[in-house]
Amino acid sequence: MSSADNPLLFDELDEWLAWLEQVHSVHKIELGLERAATVAKRLDLLSSSAKFVTVAGTNGKGSTVAAIEALALSHKLSVGTYTSPHLVVFNERIKVDGQNCSDELLVEGFRAVYEAKQDIELTYFEFTTLVGLWVFKHLELDLVVLEVGLGGRLDAVNIVDANIAVITSIGLDHVDWLGDNLETIAGEKAGVARKNKPLVIADSGIETLLKPSCEAIGCIPWVAGRDFSATLDRKYWSYSGNSLAIDYHELPLSDLYLPNLAAALTAFAYVYQELLGKALSYAACYKAFETLTLAGRFQQLSQQPRVIVDVAHNEDSANLLNRKLLELKRSGVERIVALCGMLQDKDSASCLEAMTAIDQWNLVDLPEPRGKKAAELLQKLPKIAQNNAKCYSSLDDFNESCVTHSCLKPSEALIVFGSFVTVGLFIDKWNKEGFAWI
Repeated sequence: MSSADNPLLFDELDEWLAWLEQVHSVHKIELGLERAATVAKRLDLLSSSAKFVTVAGTNGKGSTVAAIEALALSHKLSVGTYTSPHLVVFNERIKVDGQNCSDELLVEGFRAVYEAKQDIELTYFEFTTLVGLWVFKHLELDLVVLEVGLGGRLDAVNIVDANIAVITSIGLDHVDWLGDNLETIAGEKAGVARKNKPLVIADSGIETLLKPSCEAIGCIPWVAGRDFSATLDRKYWSYSGNSLAIDYHELPLSDLYLPNLAAALTAFAYVYQELLGKALSYAACYKAFETLTLAGRFQQLSQQPRVIVDVAHNEDSANLLNRKLLELKRSGVERIVALCGMLQDKDSASCLEAMTAIDQWNLVDLPEPRGKKAAELLQKLPKIAQNNAKCYSSLDDFNESCVTHSCLKPSEALIVFGSFVTVGLFIDKWNKEGFAWI
């Protein structure tokens, strides 16, 4: 029997990933908890001594997870995070103490899940979620932060009864799976909450949407602006948490969305103070926010010219990105050029229309089967923006064109956005060989 016929003979992570993508397509979505829960019970993954935080929301999940992770590390806790999708390498999805999990430990996890699942057919996301939970259980961590992949109620990470949950935002995305109205989507996301446990609501504007589900579940809603708050003061921000008796001033700002940082601090403080019985440290919080960054979230790769990547891929995230780009223009950036690629299942028209700060568009095909063609995106641009927009078949095609006709001056900026795929491809090329015209 060859190794291709028996995955248990695989020694390399690349072999496992190739097998997983072939047998359990990354594009297949099949919501439900029974399959993953059954395998988790076989592996005894749901009896961990770690404290768990689950983070759901249309946008802002990644930055919230990153902030909780940074707070844990600055307070000397061992912490694991599970996020998706990845930008460049699979290991980004499963991190331990801020570092990508090693290939060797992931291979052990893949073997364990494969043996335990027996005849159960798992989706790609279910399989990798179980691998993450196996890694975290194996390492006996203090804290685990789980990012919901799709929705909440029926997402694989919801097999875990988290000690506290966070909902960052609610918007129209994944409507084929979650519903075509905000009320239905809110109900799905609220499914991560648990009876008699706190649910941190990062945006006061979504409290009304979540209220029916919160009452049905019996969770304890902690709402931004009422139970905790964050205020800007020039170069710093301040936090006040009524439920946790915290009042911190002059915390460092970052490019990440402030309401998500406040929600992260609320969730972490509850775990650290209420569940672990430790005293929160202002100095440690300051350190966490001072060094906080997140790949692909308004990440600046170059200063002159500015090269920025952002995974914004729906209307709400595009509006937030556009506000940041307008701030760049007010600070002296003379012209903003966009490189955008999107997936078929996204509302590209709303996303592109929100980007009023863009002066010149470059649109790129993304790989099939989910990738949208640049020509399709072109038709979604406002008419006035179509006049000087350019379409490319690939990132290499765009790069070759820019080598011949340099598109950026030192006083200008390039924003790469539209999808994790677009940003991941760009970062990968940037890290390996760079772009000669920048």
